Amino acid sequence: MPKTTKSNLNTSPKALLFGLLLLVLLGLNLRPLLTSVGPLTDELINLTDASYSSISLLTTLPILMIGLLALFAGRLTMTLGYKRGISFGLLILAVGLAIRFYPPTTVLLLGSALIGGFGIALLHIIIPELTKHQYRNRLGLVTGLWSAALMGGAALGAVLTPMLADALAERYYALAAWSIFAILTLLVWLLPQNQVPAADIPPRHLLLKAFKYPRAWFLGAYFALVNAGYAGFIAWIAPFYGEFGWPAQQAGNLLALFSLVQVAGALILPALSRGYDRRLWLVIAVVTQMIGFAGLSFAPEVSPWLWSGLCGFGLGGAFPLCIVMALDHLDNPVQAGRLVSFMQGIGFIFASLMPLLTGWFRDMSGDYTLGWQLHIVVGVVILLCTLRFNPARYKQLFTD
Repeated sequence: MPKTTKSNLNTSPKALLFGLLLLVLLGLNLRPLLTSVGPLTDELINLTDASYSSISLLTTLPILMIGLLALFAGRLTMTLGYKRGISFGLLILAVGLAIRFYPPTTVLLLGSALIGGFGIALLHIIIPELTKHQYRNRLGLVTGLWSAALMGGAALGAVLTPMLADALAERYYALAAWSIFAILTLLVWLLPQNQVPAADIPPRHLLLKAFKYPRAWFLGAYFALVNAGYAGFIAWIAPFYGEFGWPAQQAGNLLALFSLVQVAGALILPALSRGYDRRLWLVIAVVTQMIGFAGLSFAPEVSPWLWSGLCGFGLGGAFPLCIVMALDHLDNPVQAGRLVSFMQGIGFIFASLMPLLTGWFRDMSGDYTLGWQLHIVVGVVILLCTLRFNPARYKQLFTD
């Protein structure tokens, strides 16, 4: 692998603390586009006459956009840089959300998902690389903080959207209200106190060509499996319990609990994994979520809050651990960022299919049981793959 120059890091404590605040705000914006839909799924189906499979695309398309754009991360970061790239991401996300102020149709909702997903994708590309630039000595902890904020935003999207729907003149305005938060975050991002380091990007021929390395593809497949459970859960948990007679607000609260427990998992497990060997903590995360999916599958009415909490803790811990583990493979922030972008590209493309697949299962079988059981099988595969991540071999895997 080619060598690269060192980057200029802004080590001012004030700038770094302000950067952490911005990191939290950015994370909070990344999921309401997806999770605000779940509590209002049945209402949207009634308004648009869409099928469950079609509604699942409102989750599938943004995740697919994250994956597709991540494959072009090098060109996008070189063209836009960190500060402009995140500015454009927030602006495009706000536009995608604002479209939902119009009366919902299937085409309008899908267009909103595509545009908003493009904005989210830009943020997903840039944030991990920027994080390694600014906080490389606390990478696990800071990545966990960003992931926790991301999951906290998912919780807010789930619990506040039904409340907003009750308070606004038209219930679907609640979906669009999240555009205001994206605009406010953009205004804070553009403040002069935000001292974002310039990306020290080497010539294009020296950048990591991740597709040449088998480990990069393996990381992509692993990331897809890790995120499949999240994509399937947030798309269907609210309508799943809606079929048990739960009102939209209560189902949204269940999704919010899931997201809040995700925050705990995202903060606790990466912080505990202080060395380079993250496998034990990944195993804990995966086994925990498998127990939760088993509960949803075989005893959904026994303890839905427990099952959702277990899924949340496991999925919440696995996501940042996977990103940090990929960053561990390479020392240089730019090259590590390229690897993570490639991993996210492959991973999110395939993970985006999970809501569509489980929605198809729902249309065909009449319930969600097969979808939850599929996540248990996926968990077994993740456990087997986790054994291959031996940090002693990381560097040689990317040596030409």
